[in-house]
Amino acid sequence: MVGGDMLQSFLDACPGIYFVTSPEGVIRRANREATRAFGDACAEGLSLLSNVHPDDRGEFEALWARLPEDGEAERVVTRLRAADGQYQAYSFSARRVKEGPEVHAVLLPAPAAPPPRENDPEKMLRVILDHLELALTVVDRDGVVTFNDGKALITSGLGPNVNLGKNLAETYAHDPVIKGGTLGALRGEDKYYVVEAHGILWENWFCPARDEKGEVIGAICVSLDKSAAKRQMQELQHKLDLIERQQEVIRDLETPIMEIWERVVTLPMVGVVDSERAARVMDDLLGAVSRLNARYAIIDLTGVDMVDSATAAHLLSLVAAIRLLGAEGIITGIRPTVAQTVVSLGLDLSQMITCSNLREGLRLCMRRMNAQATAGAHAGARL
Repeated sequence: MVGGDMLQSFLDACPGIYFVTSPEGVIRRANREATRAFGDACAEGLSLLSNVHPDDRGEFEALWARLPEDGEAERVVTRLRAADGQYQAYSFSARRVKEGPEVHAVLLPAPAAPPPRENDPEKMLRVILDHLELALTVVDRDGVVTFNDGKALITSGLGPNVNLGKNLAETYAHDPVIKGGTLGALRGEDKYYVVEAHGILWENWFCPARDEKGEVIGAICVSLDKSAAKRQMQELQHKLDLIERQQEVIRDLETPIMEIWERVVTLPMVGVVDSERAARVMDDLLGAVSRLNARYAIIDLTGVDMVDSATAAHLLSLVAAIRLLGAEGIITGIRPTVAQTVVSLGLDLSQMITCSNLREGLRLCMRRMNAQATAGAHAGARL
């Protein structure tokens, strides 16, 4: 049998920390390593429990209370106040023995937790899931969802793990796009599709998950909530439609064609007339002449300060086109600068009727229509 002095020498030489306490946790004996680690706090008669960190004390006291007699040792990792006053984690094993009665405890410094990696994939994935409008879904080889999380599920009101434990292909059997994407990925195919589900527009990338041998063991789906982008596109289209309607109104105001007399239409133009505007004028005026069965079309340039060479050619072409419709084109109110442009181009103006202003142009139309009416009456009388 080992003597008490030999046993004490053995315990003092061991690197582990050994305590013998009363059932209430009052220290009766401690080895040299315990004194080195905890200093005066492990002196005989002091409470071991008083060295436990306040946050760990509840769990430690519960363990202490359930220590069995001569049974399996209870083990726990707890923080104790060391000799320097700092708390350190220890792996604590203890057993209650009948002799005494007393508690035998062994403490070893707990392995330090590995320092967090700066590029920890799990943390990086968590940041992505918490801050980007996406959802990550993982299914096993049978198509059962084993992971379903992401900010998009929360902001959409669905909540995380909405499909957890469900067979994705069966849950969305009514949707051939989702079902086909799931089954295709499980066959080893990369799939991309856009689908609307739960009132949300999802853009999805489905790819197979493989083991070290390249065998498909499941699939991973990344889904982006595109509802906001869809709403923005709809709003943008609404604005474009509104702009188009406004431009149509502006074009109508730029070319206000009016029937100022029976079978006489006029187009007063204001501002700068470029080639694009002249082309619109031709379309609108020819349409009005045909629709109203006009006999005369007066183009009033009183408010036009300048035309370019292409525009002047457009005006001459407009007059020729009016004549082809059986009407007569009259240009009124030509300003000196416009007249100089037309002349400098060397255009043939012999077939163009011009008047100084709109009033004179209207008088010309009335005279000609009266003359035609009189000639028609005389011809009828001779018959």
